[in-house]
Amino acid sequence: MEISERRVIGALLLLLGVSMFAVGLYTGQLNAVIELLRKAFSS
Repeated sequence: MEISERRVIGALLLLLGVSMFAVGLYTGQLNAVIELLRKAFSS
């Protein structure tokens, strides 16, 4: 896999993550995700 292909895949994954974050903010589901992360990293 060439470096340009890796850059495109990385950019698409980053865009997907940012868009899912925005959807989570919009729908109010972000608090549930934060609680899950808090439980996962506390133990």
